[in-house]
Amino acid sequence: MADKRDYYEVLGVPRTASADEVKSAYRRLALKYHPDKNKGDKEAEERFKEAAEAYEVLSDPDKRAAYDRGGHAGVSGTHGFRNAEDVFGAFRDIFGGDLFGSIFGGGGRRSGRGADVVVRVDLTFAEMAEGVSKTVSVRRREPCATCRGTGSRDGKAPTTCRTCAGQGMVRASMGFVSVQRECPACGGAGTTVASPCGDCRGEGTRVGKGDVTLRIPPGMDDGQVLRVRGEGEPSSRGGARGDLDVEVHVEPHPLFHREGADLLVVVPVPISTAVLGGEVEVPSLSGVNVVKVPPATPAGRRIRVRGEGLSHPDRGGRGDLYVVVSLDLPDAPGRKLREALEALRTAERDEAGPERRRYADLVREHRRQLERRKKSVS
Repeated sequence: MADKRDYYEVLGVPRTASADEVKSAYRRLALKYHPDKNKGDKEAEERFKEAAEAYEVLSDPDKRAAYDRGGHAGVSGTHGFRNAEDVFGAFRDIFGGDLFGSIFGGGGRRSGRGADVVVRVDLTFAEMAEGVSKTVSVRRREPCATCRGTGSRDGKAPTTCRTCAGQGMVRASMGFVSVQRECPACGGAGTTVASPCGDCRGEGTRVGKGDVTLRIPPGMDDGQVLRVRGEGEPSSRGGARGDLDVEVHVEPHPLFHREGADLLVVVPVPISTAVLGGEVEVPSLSGVNVVKVPPATPAGRRIRVRGEGLSHPDRGGRGDLYVVVSLDLPDAPGRKLREALEALRTAERDEAGPERRRYADLVREHRRQLERRKKSVS
């Protein structure tokens, strides 16, 4: 027992870890060290076994309690794998049947869904806001025109693969476990072609280009992916076509900044407007609005204009437009402005605002405390 590592250390979780944290840690290690991904790596195989053993104990409340009380001795004889199916059964509980089959080779012949294809589409800010139809050029595999997708030169139908008996998978032993792998003779298809097509080399598909017209809804985020079902590559095994993933990229706008469905516009206002209030012109998606700035508006305050934002892609309706006030401070004021500012400075000495009055009170209190300290020391 002394050579065994602590199970919590193996999974990299604290002793207070929840069941979900234990499962997540095991899943990560299983994917990292699975023998199919580390062929011939004995150390990875040992890590795989070690993680599976740790998970078997820590995922069971009774075994975990016994382990917490007595360590490895507390669970001696209560765990262990009789065969490889015990290990893979634990994986199946975590990943589900489909992912279990695709990653670990379980479940017999796979459905062979076609590969997904990724393209990028660039939108202006206006196109993003309004929604737009776009035609994109997609480079993908398509059924071979010469053999009509059969992969056969003479047009004869493929025959069942003798190596895997049509299953597409073969079983191989790797020390501790027995795993299923893609059949090397048929590449997982379960069938073979006696006389391969010369153009597609028996694959039944060739790389080509095609145009896809799609509707991009309004309000998509920069970097968001729009999935178009069935516009990916065809399957070479009779399964469904893959999907087309469209990565949306939105050009920045010189005026509008986005926060979800809300829009922000930074509007510089003169000092007089910030102090006395006034009106400013504010652009929106539909035009230019006149917005009132209340008196005594500090820099950074947001003024809300309802319903002038972007469309909500999920729940309908529109977001809001926010005017963010910025003070326009001239670099070199002219004579008239300088005289006005000097007059303002004189008037401000007698008419301080609430923030300046509060600050002056705090400074006075700070001075009094310093004076008291000096007197107490002396």
